[in-house]
Amino acid sequence: MKISFETKIFLGFIINLLVVIASGWIFISLLDSQNDQKLNSKLNWIELSMFGLSIVLLFIVYFIIRSQLRAKNISQNLLSENKRLLQSIIDNTSNPIFIKEINGEYLLINKKYESLFHISNEEIIGKTDHDFLPKEIADAYRDSDLEVVKALKELKTEEIIQESDGSHTYIAVKFPLYDFEGRIYAIGGISTDITERKKLEESLVGISRLFKMSLDIMVIASGDRFIKVNPSMSKILGYTEEELLSQPFFSFIYPDDYEITKKEVAKLQMGAITIQFEIRWVCKDKSIKWLSWSSAADISTGFLYGVARDVTEQKEIQKTLAVAEKFFAMSNDLFGVIKLGYFSKINPAFTRILGYKQEEINDKTLMSFAHPDEIHIFSDTVKKLQEGETVVNYRARAHCKDGSYKWLDWTNTIDIPTGIVYAAARDVTLLVESEESVKMANNFYNMSFDILVVGKGDRFIKVNPAYTKTFGYTQKEIDSISIFSLSSDPERAKEAVGKLAKGEPLVNFTDYVICKDGSYKWVNWNATVDLKTGLMYGVARDITQLKADEEKLNLYTQKLQENDQQVQTILDGAPEPVIVIDSESVIQRWNPRAETVFGWNKDEVVGKHLFDFIVPERYREPHKNGMQHFLTTGIGPILNKSMEIEAVNKKGIEFPVSLSISPVKMDGHYIFIGFVRDITESKKAVDELYENEETLRLIIENIGEGVLVANSDKKVVMANNMANEIYGIEEDNQIAASLSDHFELYFPDERTVFPSQNLPMERALNGETTDDVDLVLWNPVAKEKKRVLISGRPLIDQNEKVVAAVVTIKDISKYKQLEEELKETESKYRQLIGFKSGENKQV
Repeated sequence: MKISFETKIFLGFIINLLVVIASGWIFISLLDSQNDQKLNSKLNWIELSMFGLSIVLLFIVYFIIRSQLRAKNISQNLLSENKRLLQSIIDNTSNPIFIKEINGEYLLINKKYESLFHISNEEIIGKTDHDFLPKEIADAYRDSDLEVVKALKELKTEEIIQESDGSHTYIAVKFPLYDFEGRIYAIGGISTDITERKKLEESLVGISRLFKMSLDIMVIASGDRFIKVNPSMSKILGYTEEELLSQPFFSFIYPDDYEITKKEVAKLQMGAITIQFEIRWVCKDKSIKWLSWSSAADISTGFLYGVARDVTEQKEIQKTLAVAEKFFAMSNDLFGVIKLGYFSKINPAFTRILGYKQEEINDKTLMSFAHPDEIHIFSDTVKKLQEGETVVNYRARAHCKDGSYKWLDWTNTIDIPTGIVYAAARDVTLLVESEESVKMANNFYNMSFDILVVGKGDRFIKVNPAYTKTFGYTQKEIDSISIFSLSSDPERAKEAVGKLAKGEPLVNFTDYVICKDGSYKWVNWNATVDLKTGLMYGVARDITQLKADEEKLNLYTQKLQENDQQVQTILDGAPEPVIVIDSESVIQRWNPRAETVFGWNKDEVVGKHLFDFIVPERYREPHKNGMQHFLTTGIGPILNKSMEIEAVNKKGIEFPVSLSISPVKMDGHYIFIGFVRDITESKKAVDELYENEETLRLIIENIGEGVLVANSDKKVVMANNMANEIYGIEEDNQIAASLSDHFELYFPDERTVFPSQNLPMERALNGETTDDVDLVLWNPVAKEKKRVLISGRPLIDQNEKVVAAVVTIKDISKYKQLEEELKETESKYRQLIGFKSGENKQV
C-alpha cells in the first residue's frame, strides 16, 4: 500500500502528540509525593523511552521531508527539461502555435508565430491581439477565443493572414486548457497553412467543370476499360456513360484499327506520349467516326489520360480536297484562281497549254493575257461578275508565253465575300482553226509509218493505212473480225485488253499477229483507254525484223556470257589469297587460296575479326589504331601500296607475306580488299606473284566490255578502261550513273526514245537484275552512234539492302556493222550469181 507524503506527515504529528501527552502525564505523576520509589523508577524509564521515541520520530520525519524535497527538485528539473523540450518542439514545427490566458493575454508562442506576426515570444508575453494587430482582425480573433471558452471544446475556423507574398489561408484549431481542478485557465491554438490546398481544390473544381463542359472527349482509363468519361463522348458516339464504362474500350474501336491501337496503348504504358493518333470508332448507330487522340499515362497508377476530337468531318473535307486537288492537277482543262486581278494559283494544264509557270504569272494581270482586240471581253466579264452574275461564259484568245495565241472557252464565277474569281478554260484552238488543219491531221494519221488504231470491245473500229499495209486487212474487212482471232495467243490478248479496259495502260505488249496472207508478224503495242467512252487507242510497230535480229544477237550474247564466266573463273581461281574486310576489321570474303595459305577455312573466319586469325600479336594494336586513324582522317600509310610484313597461320607459325590493301567506299562505308602473297620461298616467287597479280588486273582492265560500279547515291565509284572509252571520259568521277546524262537513248529502230527509268543502272539500284538490254547511244557532241548491250546487277549487303550496282556495257556496233556488211555482200553475191546464170542461159 502506497502512503502519500501528506499522510506520512500527519501520522508523524499524531504519534509525536501522543508521546508529548504521555510525557506530560508521566511528569505530573512524578510530582505526586505519595508515589512509591519503584513506580517512580518505572515512570522515569517510560518517560526516557518516550523521549527516545520522540527523537526517533523526529529523525524519521526529517528524512521523509528531505527525500520528498529531493524528489520535488528532481520533478521540477524534469518539468523544466520537458518544458524546454516542448518549447523546442513547438518552435520547430511549421505550424503557428500560441497559448493565451482567458483574458486574451499571451503566455507562449512558437518561432513560426513570431515570424508570421513579426513579434518575439518575450515581446508578446502579457499582450493581447489588440496590442499588435489591426482592430478588426484582433476583434475577430477575440470572438473566436470566447467561442472556445463558451463551448469548452475544440473549434476550427478559417483565417486569412497577409504575408509578404500575399494572402494565406490558415485553418486554426483552438482548444481549452484546464488546470488540475478541471477549470479552464487558458486557450491553445494551432494553425495550418492550407493556401495551396485551397488553390488545388479550386483548380479541381475548375478542372471538373472543364471535364464536363469540354466539347472535346476527355477520358480516364485503367487497363482496357474507361473509369471516367465526359458527356462529350456520349454525345459524339451515342452511348450512355454506363455503356461506355461497362465494356472494354476496344469493343468500340473499328476492327481494322485494333492492332495499331494495341501498339499505341503499349507505348503509352511504357511512358510515351501520344499526339494526334487518329483511329476509327463505331458509334451506337453503327456509323463510323474518326477521333484524333492525344494521350499520356501515369506510370505509378497505371491510369491513361486521353483527350480526343471528332475529326470525321475534317477527314471528309481532306478527302474531298485531295480529290479536288488531284483533279485540279490532272485536268486537261485550264484552272485558275484570280485574286485582285492576278492569278494566284494555276494548274499544270495552264502551264502546258499557255506555257507560263506559276512564278511567271504572279505579276501578270488577267488583262495582260487578252488579245488586243478582245480586252473588252475580259473587262466586261469582270464587271458582270462584280455586279452579281454567278457564272459568265465567253470565248477569247489568250496570249501564250511563246508569243502565239490560243482560243479558249472560259467559264468564270466569283465568291462575292472574298472577291476571288474561279476560272476554268478549255483549249478550243483546234475547233476554231480552219478545216485545212483538220485535213492535215488526217493526212498525218494516214501517212504515219506506225500502226494507229481505235478499238472498242473486241473490234477495231478504225485503222490507218499503215495497218492495212502491214497486215493486209482493209477497214471493211477488219470490221467483221475479232481482234483476238488475229493473235497467236487469244487468251493472252484477251487478258491484256481486259486490263486495258479497266484503265491500266498497255505498254510494250508484244504479240504474234496473223496477216491476211497467212503469214505472221511480231508487233509491239502501246495503248490507252478512255474509260468514259470505252474507246481504246493503240499504237503499234512491226518488230518482226527486230525479233530476227534479236535471235542472232542472242547467239552472240551467249558467247559473250561464256566469256564472262571465264573471267569470273579466273577471279575465283586467283593464285594468291584475296581477303576483304569491313571498317571494323570483320572478314567479308576469304578465297580458296587464303584457306590453303593460312589453314583456316571460309566458315571459320567469315564474320570474325581479321586480327584474331592472321595478324601476329605484336601487330594487332597497330592494326586497330591504323584502321581508326584512316576512318578519322582518310589517311592510311599502308593503303594502296605493297609492303612486306609477317603473318601467322592456323598452326601459329609466322611467315613473311607481301600485302596490298585497297580501300573502296561504297554507300558511305569502307571495305578493304587485301591481296596477300607468301614470299617465304624466294624473291623469284615474289616476282612471279606480282606478275600474276598484274595479269589479273590487266584482264579486268582489258576485258572487251565496259564495267561501271555506282553506289546507292548514284555516283560512279569505278570504271574500267573500256567504260572510259565508251563514254569518251578519262576521269571516273566525271561519269554520271545515268546514260541519259551523256547520250540520247533509242531503241534499236533508232527512232523510239528509250525511257531512262528502264536503264539497267536504275533498275539495279532498285534491286532488279537485267540482262542484255539492246540500246542505241547517240553522242550529240561527238556526233557518234553506238549499238550496245547493257546488263545490270545489284550489290546487296547482309541486311538485304542495295548498296551499289554493277553495269556491263558491251559495244556491238562493229558486230552490227559486220552483220550489215555481210548482208550487203551476200546480196551483191546473189545478184552476181543471178546475173552470170542469166548470161549462161543466153549463151
